[in-house]
Amino acid sequence: MRRGTVLWAALTGSALLMMQGCAVRDDLGLPYFDRGDEKTAVEETKDPEDTDETRAYEPEQPRADETAAAPNTQAEEQSVREVSELYYAYHQLDGEKQKLYLEMLDAMTGMKSGVLLSTVDKSVLDVVFACVMNDHPELFYVDGYQYTEYTLGDVTTGITFSGTYSMASAEVEQTRLSIDQKMAECLAQAPRGGDEYSTVRYLYEWLIENTEYDKNAANNQNISSVFLQGRSVCQGYAKAMQYMLQSEGIQCLLVTGFTNGERHGWNLVRVNDAYYYLDPTWGDASYASSGTEDAAESFAPAINYDYFLVTTDEITRTHAIEKAVELPQCTALADNYFVREGLYFDSYDEAKLAAVFAGETVKEAGYVTIKCGDSATYEQMVQNLIGSQKIFDFVDKLGESIAYTCNEEQRTVSFWNL
Repeated sequence: MRRGTVLWAALTGSALLMMQGCAVRDDLGLPYFDRGDEKTAVEETKDPEDTDETRAYEPEQPRADETAAAPNTQAEEQSVREVSELYYAYHQLDGEKQKLYLEMLDAMTGMKSGVLLSTVDKSVLDVVFACVMNDHPELFYVDGYQYTEYTLGDVTTGITFSGTYSMASAEVEQTRLSIDQKMAECLAQAPRGGDEYSTVRYLYEWLIENTEYDKNAANNQNISSVFLQGRSVCQGYAKAMQYMLQSEGIQCLLVTGFTNGERHGWNLVRVNDAYYYLDPTWGDASYASSGTEDAAESFAPAINYDYFLVTTDEITRTHAIEKAVELPQCTALADNYFVREGLYFDSYDEAKLAAVFAGETVKEAGYVTIKCGDSATYEQMVQNLIGSQKIFDFVDKLGESIAYTCNEEQRTVSFWNL
Protein backbone atom coordinates (compact mmCIF):
# COMPACT_ATOMS: atom_id res chain seq x y z
CA MET A 1 0.00 0.00 0.00
CA ARG A 2 1.46 3.34 -1.04
CA ARG A 3 0.76 6.64 0.70
CA GLY A 4 1.67 10.17 -0.26
CA THR A 5 0.59 13.78 -0.59
CA VAL A 6 -0.09 15.52 -3.89
CA LEU A 7 0.80 19.22 -3.93
CA TRP A 8 -0.14 21.63 -6.66
CA ALA A 9 2.38 20.92 -9.45
CA ALA A 10 4.51 18.76 -7.17
CA LEU A 11 4.54 15.26 -5.72
CA THR A 12 6.26 15.42 -2.35
CA GLY A 13 7.02 11.81 -1.63
CA SER A 14 5.39 8.55 -0.67
CA ALA A 15 5.91 5.73 1.78
CA LEU A 16 5.04 2.08 2.10
CA LEU A 17 2.39 1.21 4.66
CA MET A 18 2.46 -2.49 5.44
CA MET A 19 -0.61 -4.20 6.87
CA GLN A 20 0.10 -5.74 10.22
CA GLY A 21 -0.76 -9.26 11.19
CA CYS A 22 -3.32 -10.06 13.82
CA ALA A 23 -2.99 -13.01 16.16
CA VAL A 24 -5.77 -15.53 16.64
CA ARG A 25 -5.69 -18.75 18.60
CA ASP A 26 -3.23 -21.36 17.36
CA ASP A 27 -4.10 -25.02 16.93
CA LEU A 28 -1.81 -26.81 19.35
CA GLY A 29 -0.73 -30.44 19.14
CA LEU A 30 -2.26 -33.03 21.43
CA PRO A 31 -0.03 -34.30 24.26
CA TYR A 32 -0.73 -37.93 25.12
CA PHE A 33 0.11 -39.69 28.34
CA ASP A 34 -0.60 -43.23 29.47
CA ARG A 35 -2.49 -44.04 32.67
CA GLY A 36 -2.65 -47.78 32.95
CA ASP A 37 -5.47 -49.01 30.75
CA GLU A 38 -6.63 -45.42 29.99
CA LYS A 39 -5.16 -42.81 27.68
CA THR A 40 -5.97 -39.18 28.29
CA ALA A 41 -5.38 -36.32 25.89
CA VAL A 42 -5.85 -32.61 26.57
CA GLU A 43 -5.94 -29.78 24.06
CA GLU A 44 -6.41 -26.02 24.26
CA THR A 45 -6.76 -23.63 21.36
CA LYS A 46 -5.04 -20.54 22.70
CA ASP A 47 -3.48 -17.29 21.62
CA PRO A 48 0.32 -17.65 21.50
CA GLU A 49 0.66 -14.98 24.20
CA ASP A 50 -1.95 -16.58 26.44
CA THR A 51 -0.27 -18.13 29.48
CA ASP A 52 -3.30 -19.53 31.31
CA GLU A 53 -2.72 -23.01 32.61
CA THR A 54 -4.66 -25.94 31.17
CA ARG A 55 -7.68 -26.79 33.30
CA ALA A 56 -7.44 -30.57 33.26
CA TYR A 57 -10.62 -32.57 33.66
CA GLU A 58 -10.75 -36.27 34.50
CA PRO A 59 -14.30 -37.64 34.24
CA GLU A 60 -15.39 -40.85 35.82
CA GLN A 61 -15.05 -43.99 33.71
CA PRO A 62 -18.46 -44.51 31.99
CA ARG A 63 -20.29 -47.72 32.73
CA ALA A 64 -20.38 -50.25 29.92
CA ASP A 65 -24.15 -49.89 29.48
CA GLU A 66 -23.83 -46.08 29.26
CA THR A 67 -21.03 -46.38 26.71
CA ALA A 68 -23.14 -48.57 24.50
CA ALA A 69 -26.45 -46.74 24.81
CA ALA A 70 -25.61 -43.04 24.88
CA PRO A 71 -24.25 -42.62 21.32
CA ASN A 72 -27.29 -44.37 19.83
CA THR A 73 -29.70 -42.18 21.81
CA GLN A 74 -27.88 -39.02 20.73
CA ALA A 75 -27.80 -40.15 17.11
CA GLU A 76 -31.55 -40.79 17.10
CA GLU A 77 -32.26 -37.33 18.52
CA GLN A 78 -29.93 -35.58 16.08
CA SER A 79 -31.14 -37.50 13.02
CA VAL A 80 -34.36 -35.45 13.06
CA ARG A 81 -32.81 -32.18 14.18
CA GLU A 82 -32.81 -29.36 11.66
CA VAL A 83 -29.91 -26.95 11.67
CA SER A 84 -30.29 -23.46 10.21
CA GLU A 85 -28.51 -22.52 6.98
CA LEU A 86 -26.89 -19.72 8.98
CA TYR A 87 -24.25 -22.24 10.05
CA TYR A 88 -22.14 -22.81 6.96
CA ALA A 89 -19.54 -25.21 8.36
CA TYR A 90 -22.10 -27.66 9.75
CA HIS A 91 -23.64 -28.19 6.32
CA GLN A 92 -20.26 -29.01 4.75
CA LEU A 93 -19.70 -32.01 7.07
CA ASP A 94 -20.76 -35.60 6.45
CA GLY A 95 -23.46 -37.20 8.61
CA GLU A 96 -21.14 -38.68 11.24
CA LYS A 97 -19.28 -35.41 11.74
CA GLN A 98 -22.58 -33.53 11.93
CA LYS A 99 -23.60 -35.77 14.85
CA LEU A 100 -20.30 -35.06 16.55
CA TYR A 101 -20.68 -31.32 15.86
CA LEU A 102 -24.08 -31.26 17.59
CA GLU A 103 -22.77 -33.23 20.56
CA MET A 104 -19.93 -30.74 21.03
CA LEU A 105 -22.25 -27.77 20.49
CA ASP A 106 -24.77 -29.03 23.04
CA ALA A 107 -22.02 -29.76 25.55
CA MET A 108 -20.52 -26.27 25.27
CA THR A 109 -23.89 -24.50 25.17
CA GLY A 110 -24.80 -26.24 28.42
CA MET A 111 -21.23 -25.86 29.78
CA LYS A 112 -21.10 -29.61 30.37
CA SER A 113 -18.10 -31.81 31.03
CA GLY A 114 -17.42 -35.48 30.34
CA VAL A 115 -19.97 -35.82 27.52
CA LEU A 116 -19.77 -39.19 25.79
CA LEU A 117 -19.24 -38.74 22.04
CA SER A 118 -20.59 -40.90 19.23
CA THR A 119 -17.11 -41.52 17.84
CA VAL A 120 -14.04 -43.42 18.97
CA ASP A 121 -11.87 -41.70 16.35
CA LYS A 122 -9.94 -38.91 18.07
CA SER A 123 -8.46 -37.74 14.75
CA VAL A 124 -11.73 -36.01 13.78
CA LEU A 125 -12.11 -33.97 16.97
CA ASP A 126 -9.98 -31.00 15.93
CA VAL A 127 -11.75 -30.29 12.65
CA VAL A 128 -15.25 -30.72 14.09
CA PHE A 129 -14.46 -28.50 17.07
CA ALA A 130 -13.10 -25.85 14.68
CA CYS A 131 -16.33 -26.03 12.67
CA VAL A 132 -18.45 -25.48 15.78
CA MET A 133 -16.39 -22.49 16.88
CA ASN A 134 -16.26 -21.00 13.36
CA ASP A 135 -20.06 -21.20 13.15
CA HIS A 136 -20.98 -20.03 16.66
CA PRO A 137 -19.66 -16.66 17.92
CA GLU A 138 -22.09 -16.84 20.87
CA LEU A 139 -19.72 -19.36 22.52
CA PHE A 140 -17.63 -16.44 23.75
CA TYR A 141 -16.83 -18.21 27.03
CA VAL A 142 -15.20 -21.27 25.40
CA ASP A 143 -11.40 -21.31 25.46
CA GLY A 144 -10.84 -24.73 23.94
CA TYR A 145 -11.62 -28.35 24.70
CA GLN A 146 -10.35 -31.48 26.41
CA TYR A 147 -11.10 -35.12 25.79
CA THR A 148 -10.51 -38.37 27.58
CA GLU A 149 -9.97 -41.55 25.60
CA TYR A 150 -10.93 -44.84 27.27
CA THR A 151 -9.27 -48.05 26.10
CA LEU A 152 -9.23 -51.74 26.84
CA GLY A 153 -5.88 -52.96 25.70
CA ASP A 154 -5.32 -51.34 22.31
CA VAL A 155 -9.03 -50.85 21.57
CA THR A 156 -10.68 -47.48 22.17
CA THR A 157 -14.02 -48.02 23.88
CA GLY A 158 -15.15 -44.42 24.27
CA ILE A 159 -14.22 -40.75 24.15
CA THR A 160 -15.66 -38.08 26.41
CA PHE A 161 -15.60 -34.35 25.62
CA SER A 162 -15.35 -31.29 27.84
CA GLY A 163 -15.21 -27.65 26.85
CA THR A 164 -12.77 -25.42 28.70
CA TYR A 165 -14.56 -22.31 29.92
CA SER A 166 -13.24 -18.86 30.80
CA MET A 167 -16.29 -17.95 32.91
CA ALA A 168 -18.67 -19.52 35.41
CA SER A 169 -22.26 -19.97 34.26
CA ALA A 170 -23.58 -16.95 36.20
CA GLU A 171 -20.95 -14.68 34.62
CA VAL A 172 -21.74 -16.10 31.18
CA GLU A 173 -25.43 -15.23 31.57
CA GLN A 174 -24.71 -11.70 32.79
CA THR A 175 -22.21 -11.13 29.98
CA ARG A 176 -24.70 -12.41 27.41
CA LEU A 177 -27.36 -10.00 28.68
CA SER A 178 -24.92 -7.07 28.45
CA ILE A 179 -23.87 -8.06 24.93
CA ASP A 180 -27.47 -8.37 23.75
CA GLN A 181 -28.32 -4.99 25.25
CA LYS A 182 -25.51 -3.39 23.23
CA MET A 183 -26.65 -5.33 20.18
CA ALA A 184 -30.18 -4.02 20.60
CA GLU A 185 -28.86 -0.45 20.58
CA CYS A 186 -27.00 -1.17 17.35
CA LEU A 187 -29.88 -2.91 15.58
CA ALA A 188 -32.39 -0.22 16.56
CA GLN A 189 -30.88 1.96 13.83
CA ALA A 190 -30.35 -0.79 11.26
CA PRO A 191 -32.01 -0.26 7.86
CA ARG A 192 -35.24 -2.18 7.37
CA GLY A 193 -36.95 -3.25 4.19
CA GLY A 194 -33.85 -2.90 2.03
CA ASP A 195 -31.64 -5.59 0.57
CA GLU A 196 -28.97 -7.47 2.49
CA TYR A 197 -26.18 -5.22 1.18
CA SER A 198 -27.58 -2.28 3.16
CA THR A 199 -27.69 -4.36 6.35
CA VAL A 200 -24.14 -5.67 5.94
CA ARG A 201 -22.79 -2.21 5.21
CA TYR A 202 -24.56 -0.66 8.20
CA LEU A 203 -23.26 -3.33 10.61
CA TYR A 204 -19.73 -3.14 9.14
CA GLU A 205 -19.66 0.62 9.65
CA TRP A 206 -21.18 0.38 13.13
CA LEU A 207 -18.58 -2.19 14.18
CA ILE A 208 -15.67 -0.08 12.97
CA GLU A 209 -17.04 3.18 14.38
CA ASN A 210 -17.55 1.58 17.81
CA THR A 211 -14.35 -0.50 18.07
CA GLU A 212 -10.68 0.34 18.38
CA TYR A 213 -7.95 -2.13 17.46
CA ASP A 214 -6.10 -3.01 20.68
CA LYS A 215 -3.85 -6.04 21.13
CA ASN A 216 -4.01 -5.57 24.90
CA ALA A 217 -7.80 -5.68 25.16
CA ALA A 218 -9.17 -8.33 27.51
CA ASN A 219 -11.17 -11.17 25.91
CA ASN A 220 -9.96 -10.01 22.51
CA GLN A 221 -10.55 -13.41 20.94
CA ASN A 222 -14.32 -13.20 21.39
CA ILE A 223 -17.30 -10.88 20.99
CA SER A 224 -17.39 -9.54 24.53
CA SER A 225 -14.31 -7.38 23.87
CA VAL A 226 -16.18 -5.59 21.08
CA PHE A 227 -19.59 -5.16 22.66
CA LEU A 228 -18.50 -4.51 26.25
CA GLN A 229 -15.16 -2.73 25.83
CA GLY A 230 -15.17 -1.39 22.29
CA ARG A 231 -11.60 -2.69 21.90
CA SER A 232 -10.45 -5.91 20.24
CA VAL A 233 -8.28 -7.64 17.64
CA CYS A 234 -9.09 -9.42 14.39
CA GLN A 235 -10.84 -12.46 15.81
CA GLY A 236 -13.00 -10.28 18.05
CA TYR A 237 -13.92 -8.06 15.07
CA ALA A 238 -14.75 -11.05 12.85
CA LYS A 239 -16.80 -12.87 15.47
CA ALA A 240 -18.72 -9.71 16.36
CA MET A 241 -19.46 -9.16 12.67
CA GLN A 242 -20.67 -12.75 12.45
CA TYR A 243 -22.82 -12.44 15.58
CA MET A 244 -24.58 -9.35 14.25
CA LEU A 245 -25.14 -10.73 10.77
CA GLN A 246 -26.50 -14.03 12.06
CA SER A 247 -28.91 -12.09 14.29
CA GLU A 248 -30.23 -10.49 11.09
CA GLY A 249 -30.60 -13.84 9.34
CA ILE A 250 -27.51 -13.48 7.13
CA GLN A 251 -25.18 -16.47 6.83
CA CYS A 252 -21.66 -15.66 8.02
CA LEU A 253 -18.64 -17.84 8.83
CA LEU A 254 -15.44 -17.08 10.72
CA VAL A 255 -12.48 -17.75 8.41
CA THR A 256 -8.93 -18.05 9.77
CA GLY A 257 -5.55 -18.04 8.12
CA PHE A 258 -2.49 -15.84 7.74
CA THR A 259 -1.60 -12.33 6.58
CA ASN A 260 2.01 -11.22 6.34
CA GLY A 261 3.05 -14.39 8.17
CA GLU A 262 0.82 -13.75 11.19
CA ARG A 263 -2.46 -15.39 12.14
CA HIS A 264 -5.60 -13.51 11.19
CA GLY A 265 -9.39 -13.89 11.18
CA TRP A 266 -12.06 -12.52 8.83
CA ASN A 267 -15.46 -13.53 7.39
CA LEU A 268 -17.21 -15.37 4.59
CA VAL A 269 -20.67 -13.83 4.04
CA ARG A 270 -23.63 -14.78 1.85
CA VAL A 271 -25.27 -11.59 0.57
CA ASN A 272 -28.26 -11.68 -1.78
CA ASP A 273 -27.54 -15.36 -2.55
CA ALA A 274 -23.87 -14.84 -3.48
CA TYR A 275 -20.73 -15.42 -1.40
CA TYR A 276 -18.13 -12.77 -0.60
CA TYR A 277 -15.21 -12.28 1.79
CA LEU A 278 -15.23 -9.42 4.27
CA ASP A 279 -12.43 -8.27 6.60
CA PRO A 280 -13.73 -5.76 9.17
CA THR A 281 -10.35 -5.45 10.91
CA TRP A 282 -8.63 -4.27 7.75
CA GLY A 283 -11.49 -1.85 7.24
CA ASP A 284 -10.65 -0.01 10.46
CA ALA A 285 -8.14 2.84 10.25
CA SER A 286 -7.23 2.22 13.91
CA TYR A 287 -5.84 -1.17 12.82
CA ALA A 288 -3.85 0.26 9.91
CA SER A 289 -2.34 2.92 12.19
CA SER A 290 -1.62 0.70 15.21
CA GLY A 291 2.08 0.62 15.95
CA THR A 292 2.89 3.40 13.48
CA GLU A 293 3.94 6.98 13.97
CA ASP A 294 2.53 8.26 10.70
CA ALA A 295 0.83 11.52 11.61
CA ALA A 296 -0.96 11.57 8.26
CA GLU A 297 -2.76 8.39 9.28
CA SER A 298 -4.96 10.32 11.69
CA PHE A 299 -6.39 12.25 8.74
CA ALA A 300 -7.21 9.15 6.70
CA PRO A 301 -10.85 8.06 6.37
CA ALA A 302 -11.94 6.10 9.46
CA ILE A 303 -13.47 3.31 7.37
CA ASN A 304 -11.82 1.52 4.47
CA TYR A 305 -13.87 -0.57 2.01
CA ASP A 306 -11.04 -2.31 0.14
CA TYR A 307 -11.93 -5.64 1.78
CA PHE A 308 -15.72 -5.19 1.91
CA LEU A 309 -17.47 -8.01 0.03
CA VAL A 310 -14.62 -9.10 -2.23
CA THR A 311 -13.92 -12.14 -4.37
CA THR A 312 -11.70 -15.14 -3.63
CA ASP A 313 -9.17 -13.77 -6.11
CA GLU A 314 -9.06 -10.43 -4.28
CA ILE A 315 -8.81 -11.81 -0.73
CA THR A 316 -6.13 -14.37 -1.55
CA ARG A 317 -3.77 -11.68 -2.83
CA THR A 318 -3.13 -10.79 0.82
CA HIS A 319 -4.81 -13.54 2.93
CA ALA A 320 -3.81 -17.22 3.09
CA ILE A 321 -6.89 -19.28 4.01
CA GLU A 322 -7.00 -22.28 6.36
CA LYS A 323 -9.87 -24.58 5.44
CA ALA A 324 -11.57 -26.63 8.12
CA VAL A 325 -14.21 -27.31 5.44
CA GLU A 326 -14.42 -26.60 1.73
CA LEU A 327 -15.20 -22.94 0.99
CA PRO A 328 -17.04 -21.59 -2.06
CA GLN A 329 -15.28 -19.85 -4.90
CA CYS A 330 -16.41 -16.24 -4.53
CA THR A 331 -16.70 -14.59 -7.95
CA ALA A 332 -19.67 -12.21 -7.63
CA LEU A 333 -19.15 -8.45 -7.89
CA ALA A 334 -22.74 -7.21 -7.69
CA ASP A 335 -22.60 -6.29 -3.99
CA ASN A 336 -19.01 -5.14 -3.80
CA TYR A 337 -18.99 -1.70 -2.17
CA PHE A 338 -17.38 0.06 -5.13
CA VAL A 339 -19.73 -1.51 -7.65
CA ARG A 340 -22.81 -0.63 -5.60
CA GLU A 341 -21.64 2.93 -4.97
CA GLY A 342 -20.62 3.71 -8.56
CA LEU A 343 -16.91 3.85 -7.75
CA TYR A 344 -15.78 0.88 -9.86
CA PHE A 345 -13.86 1.60 -13.08
CA ASP A 346 -13.33 -0.88 -15.92
CA SER A 347 -11.28 1.75 -17.76
CA TYR A 348 -9.84 5.21 -17.23
CA ASP A 349 -12.93 7.36 -17.80
CA GLU A 350 -12.53 11.09 -17.20
CA ALA A 351 -16.25 11.82 -17.59
CA LYS A 352 -17.09 9.27 -14.91
CA LEU A 353 -14.29 10.59 -12.67
CA ALA A 354 -15.66 14.12 -13.02
CA ALA A 355 -19.11 12.91 -11.98
CA VAL A 356 -17.68 11.09 -8.95
CA PHE A 357 -15.67 14.04 -7.68
CA ALA A 358 -18.57 16.43 -8.31
CA GLY A 359 -20.99 14.25 -6.35
CA GLU A 360 -22.48 15.56 -3.11
CA THR A 361 -21.36 12.47 -1.16
CA VAL A 362 -17.70 13.09 -1.97
CA LYS A 363 -17.99 16.82 -1.30
CA GLU A 364 -19.55 16.26 2.11
CA ALA A 365 -17.13 13.49 3.13
CA GLY A 366 -13.99 15.19 1.84
CA TYR A 367 -12.60 11.87 0.63
CA VAL A 368 -13.22 9.14 -1.91
CA THR A 369 -11.84 5.73 -2.88
CA ILE A 370 -12.11 4.39 -6.42
CA LYS A 371 -11.51 0.79 -7.49
CA CYS A 372 -10.14 -0.47 -10.80
CA GLY A 373 -11.27 -3.69 -12.44
CA ASP A 374 -7.82 -4.71 -13.71
CA SER A 375 -4.15 -3.87 -13.32
CA ALA A 376 -3.91 -1.89 -16.55
CA THR A 377 -6.74 0.44 -15.50
CA TYR A 378 -5.21 0.79 -12.03
CA GLU A 379 -1.81 1.74 -13.42
CA GLN A 380 -3.36 4.26 -15.78
CA MET A 381 -5.42 5.75 -12.94
CA VAL A 382 -2.37 6.14 -10.71
CA GLN A 383 -0.21 7.54 -13.50
CA ASN A 384 -2.79 10.10 -14.61
CA LEU A 385 -4.28 11.21 -11.31
CA ILE A 386 -1.10 11.13 -9.24
CA GLY A 387 1.88 10.95 -11.60
CA SER A 388 0.52 13.59 -13.97
CA GLN A 389 -1.47 15.25 -11.16
CA LYS A 390 -4.71 15.27 -13.12
CA ILE A 391 -6.52 14.98 -9.80
CA PHE A 392 -6.49 18.79 -9.88
CA ASP A 393 -8.56 18.70 -13.07
CA PHE A 394 -11.38 17.30 -10.94
CA VAL A 395 -10.78 18.97 -7.57
CA ASP A 396 -10.22 22.71 -7.22
CA LYS A 397 -7.40 22.87 -4.68
CA LEU A 398 -5.16 25.54 -6.23
CA GLY A 399 -2.05 25.99 -4.06
CA GLU A 400 -3.18 23.30 -1.63
CA SER A 401 -2.49 19.59 -1.14
CA ILE A 402 -4.46 16.38 -1.50
CA ALA A 403 -3.44 13.24 0.40
CA TYR A 404 -3.74 9.80 -1.15
CA THR A 405 -3.13 6.10 -0.66
CA CYS A 406 -2.74 3.40 -3.29
CA ASN A 407 -3.52 -0.27 -2.63
CA GLU A 408 -1.97 -2.22 -5.47
CA GLU A 409 -3.31 -5.59 -4.25
CA GLN A 410 -6.93 -4.39 -4.31
CA ARG A 411 -6.35 -1.87 -7.12
CA THR A 412 -7.85 1.03 -5.20
CA VAL A 413 -6.82 4.67 -4.95
CA SER A 414 -8.03 6.87 -2.10
CA PHE A 415 -7.95 10.67 -1.92
CA TRP A 416 -8.81 12.90 1.04
CA ASN A 417 -8.51 16.55 2.05
CA LEU A 418 -10.68 17.16 -1.00
